[in-house]
Formats: sequence, structure tokens, C-alpha cells
Amino acid sequence: PAVESKEISSPLSTHLEELRSYLLLPFIINIIIMVMIISFASSLITEILDLVDLELKQLSTYSPVEFFKTKIYISFVFSIIFSMPLWLISIYNFSKPGLTSNESKNIRFTFVGGFTLFILGCVVGLQFVAPRFLNFILSNNDLIVENLSVYESIKIIISTIIFTGLLISTPIITLLVNRIVSNRKEIRKYIYTFILIIAIVATPKPSMILNLIFLLSFVFIAEITLFAARRVNGS
Repeated sequence: PAVESKEISSPLSTHLEELRSYLLLPFIINIIIMVMIISFASSLITEILDLVDLELKQLSTYSPVEFFKTKIYISFVFSIIFSMPLWLISIYNFSKPGLTSNESKNIRFTFVGGFTLFILGCVVGLQFVAPRFLNFILSNNDLIVENLSVYESIKIIISTIIFTGLLISTPIITLLVNRIVSNRKEIRKYIYTFILIIAIVATPKPSMILNLIFLLSFVFIAEITLFAARRVNGS
């Protein structure tokens, strides 16, 4: 009688250990970049505030503790952005043995194209979106400017930049999901889950109305991308 072959899978601990080994280098590089940015974070904060027409003397809270917290925050965010290619490469190398050639090609294209659009979106967000967004939330009330703190101002600006970058890169991610998920009914489930996570993390200002606006922005971009992709494919 033929011997029935059994697939032997590795335990979860083995996979976690392997993942840890892949992510160790980007983690170390991330920490190094973060420490380097902290050394000139004060100048970076001033430059960012200047780009959105805010000055440190306009902000009400300028304590050493808060300013140090702001330096840590901005150093962490920028170190993640600068080291993101290394994180993506490490995650791809870990996942590569389980990917088909088509999936591998699509993911590589998404990583390169998505990161490029993300950086472009961040630049657009810093130059155009963040100044207008701050002007919008501060309009019709001159006292609000005096009540903003350094930390809160930088957090709003950085969140707006990240939101814009993710919004502009949403079409690439949507196309990836559309290509690798065979079940059409499952596509929107994955896309909307991703959008919900982004909306929670990247919403510039905690507000139910703003959360809804940004969520609908992602949904609109994703749906337009899906519609265009299906028209091109003739489905």
C-alpha cells in the first residue's frame, strides 16, 4: 500500500524566531536613525513649524519636558519613515518562500510604487495640506493659536503628513489586494479593514466628523481604483 505523505509544519515559535531574525537589522537601524535625528530635532521642529507658518513663540506650552517629548516623537516618526524600505525588504524576504512568482512580483511592485507614492504624499502633505488644515481648524478663533502646544502642533502636522502619504498610496495597495485575492467578495473586506486601521492611526485630529471625512476619502480612492481596474480587465 502506498505510504500517505504528511506535511510537516514548523511550530509557531520557529516562525516567530525566524521573523525576529529578519526584523532585527531594521530595528537596530531604526534605533540608530532615531538617535541621530534627536541630535538635531530642535532645528527640525522649528523648520516644520515655519513651513506651516507657526512659530515657537506663538505656542503656549514650551516646557523642557514637553519639548523633549516632542523631540522623541518626531525622531521616532521620521526614523520609521527613513528605515521603512529596510522593514519592507525584511518582511518580503521572510514571506518570499511562501509566495508564488506572481505574488512575489506584485508585492515587489507594491512596495516600490507604494513607498514612492507615500513619500510624494508626505511632501504634498507638508507643503500644502498641513498648512491649510491648521488654518481650517484654527479659523474664526484667534485664541486657539495661543492655546496650542508644541507637542500638539507637531502631532497634528505629522499626522496630516502621514495621512496624505497613505491616501496617495492607497491605489497601489488596492491594486495589490485586487490581484492577489481571487475571491471578489473578499476584496473589499481586506481593503476596508486596512482603511479602518489607517483612519484610526493617521487621523490628524481626534474628531468623529474628521474621522468620517478621512475614512470616506480612503473609501472613495479605493472604490475608484477598483472600478478602474475592473474596467481595464473587462470584468
